[in-house]
Amino acid sequence: MELTWAMNMPLDSAPEAGHDEARLVSDSLGGDSEAFARLVRLHERRVFRLVGRFFRRHEDVEDVAQEVFLTAWRKLRTYRAEAPFEHWLTRVCLNCCYERLRKRRPAEQPLNGEAEPGTPGPDPTAGLEAERLLGALQPADRFVLLLLYGEGWTVAEIAARLGWTQVNVKVRAHRARKKLRRLLEQEP
Repeated sequence: MELTWAMNMPLDSAPEAGHDEARLVSDSLGGDSEAFARLVRLHERRVFRLVGRFFRRHEDVEDVAQEVFLTAWRKLRTYRAEAPFEHWLTRVCLNCCYERLRKRRPAEQPLNGEAEPGTPGPDPTAGLEAERLLGALQPADRFVLLLLYGEGWTVAEIAARLGWTQVNVKVRAHRARKKLRRLLEQEP
């Protein structure tokens, strides 16, 4: 199924009200690509927003969001309807983001405050400094902090949606915060 059309749709398109997701999922499993297109429209804003928490370049956000929907289409048979479709899709989204971050070579991640080639220089705002510091973390640690503090998820929500234990989430968050403290102490 070709999903490039979804990338050209405005991010502020309102979700279609009144559609029964269970029926859309069932129809999609039966090969109805229009039903899946409606599922994409229902959830595209959330997917783009979540992917945007992990990637700043517009091209990366589009690529990963498209990968999310392609993966969802390919793995739709694994959705068991034990939880809302949105939770399953969020997990697919987070796994795609995590996989992309994990595969990124360290040279692709600006760690020393320098901008990527072809982008404007660093802005002296706290938000950019936070992004730089988060970029110095391991992908899984950055991932947990972005979900906890950026998305406002609870430890239980992260554990449930990622299939991790709550202890694992807490340990990763603790280690990530500890490394951030060390990085801040090293700053001039």
